[in-house]
Amino acid sequence: MRMWLLVLLLFSLTTTLLYYVAVKFNPSSLAKLALISWGATIMFTVDAVFSYLEGEEPIEFSWSALQLSGVLVAVIIAIWLLSLVLFNSRKQ
Repeated sequence: MRMWLLVLLLFSLTTTLLYYVAVKFNPSSLAKLALISWGATIMFTVDAVFSYLEGEEPIEFSWSALQLSGVLVAVIIAIWLLSLVLFNSRKQ
């Protein structure tokens, strides 16, 4: 399993738990974040399975893998924030 896949999985679990904890407040914005993060996790899980079947090493812990994890989480948060801005501007 790749390091970035573990980070994405932990991020997805965290956003899902935050969604269930904050249901009383504004759950729709956290629901979008959870869905985006789970979509990315599923997509990268499929990629990791196919890479493993092609003979690549299953576990990779390196500095570049940690950087990729940070970039993936940043992109997920950027897409979530962009969706919040775009959909909230349409409502007004």
